[in-house]
Amino acid sequence: MKKNTTLLLLFFLLIGSTGFGSEYKTFITFTKSIKNSGPLELMEGKLPIALLDSLDLLYEKSPYRYHFYEMEGKIFVQLPCTFDLYEVQGTKLVNKYRYFNRGYTCGTTPLVRDSTHYLLGGHGFWRNHMDLMVLDERHGSWELVLTKNQPPNYFSSFVYQNSKGVFALFGGTYNQRHGIESKNQNGYFLDWESKSWKEVEVKIEGVDLVELAEKGGLFFTQTQDYAFWVTTNGLKNIGWNLIEKESGKLFYFDSKNVDMGISPFLEVNGNVLRYATPSGEIKYLDLDELRQESKEVGSIQPSNKVELVGASSWGYGLFIILVALGGLLVYKIIPRYRKEKTPSLSSKKLDPVQLLVPLSGQLLTTETLDQLLGIDGQANFDSRRMKRARLINDINEQYLEQVGKELIVRDKKPEDKRYVYYKIQA
Repeated sequence: MKKNTTLLLLFFLLIGSTGFGSEYKTFITFTKSIKNSGPLELMEGKLPIALLDSLDLLYEKSPYRYHFYEMEGKIFVQLPCTFDLYEVQGTKLVNKYRYFNRGYTCGTTPLVRDSTHYLLGGHGFWRNHMDLMVLDERHGSWELVLTKNQPPNYFSSFVYQNSKGVFALFGGTYNQRHGIESKNQNGYFLDWESKSWKEVEVKIEGVDLVELAEKGGLFFTQTQDYAFWVTTNGLKNIGWNLIEKESGKLFYFDSKNVDMGISPFLEVNGNVLRYATPSGEIKYLDLDELRQESKEVGSIQPSNKVELVGASSWGYGLFIILVALGGLLVYKIIPRYRKEKTPSLSSKKLDPVQLLVPLSGQLLTTETLDQLLGIDGQANFDSRRMKRARLINDINEQYLEQVGKELIVRDKKPEDKRYVYYKIQA
């Protein structure tokens, strides 16, 4: 029981790596432990050991692990439970994040796509989430990326990505405010092109997925071509498991060794893991070789299920039409009723949708939108930006339910793409 508990903790701490491209390199370490392991060459000599001392001085009150990764030949380090992202410049650390926010980001997975930094998911303030944020390097801030069908109150550290999107498996739903707490035996997939979430189907021969989720005890990491997890829970076809990220095929190798999960560091170079045994011996594990010696036992794929399973196409179409008509009636009648009932209501108290619909076709500046949303009085720029993102998300969800499309869309003028505008498309 103690071993399984330790492994479960490591599952949440040693999260998957970041890169997505031809060169995949990452290095995760707990510095207090690695310093007891003797001299080590870090990231092929590109990472000075002195930088770990610098990080320890910055975060001496908190026992952080440090997550280094490469992007376009540069090395970056992300700090869990913060928005801090440093670029390593020789022996110096330059923070790309220029504001101050804490909380809501513990367990966050850093991702790299299209030469851009992202953060996915997290937990804090008594609930889970799978928010996707992108680094605005110009302003040094993290901006919310709006996604569709985002699973509410869900979080997973078992995150990996392929060319089509991002998988988040075996997570849990939690919101203390609403008494919600449950485990998920499958997971979700974020389609990158549409920015839309859908369910995942996990199939493993001879395995009860509910039992797998209950026993937990997973250590997980991501490499160039594989998602790799290790567990000692004793289930059939569960031990060392590989997921081919592109094909979704799942493989099993009969081993229960968990040295890589208790090592003071874990380095990934392509598909090769480097780590230390409890005795201090440095070991290498080539996942390409492991794949050849493993047997295929299942698959992990985005689900093709649609709503109203079993309904005819005609019935489904009729349902959509009725929903659209109902939404239109609500949109037309209720505002009129409210207006008749409270004719003296000021424009500032109107529903944001009612304020924005008459501006259809216009491009609004950030300042104008903030005034319309009533948040221009907030002095803190970072708080105002986060409030704006959440309000846009709420408005778009409301309008999507009523009319079938989003009301506010980010846009950039061709003549000057540095600035973001907000297009109203009623």
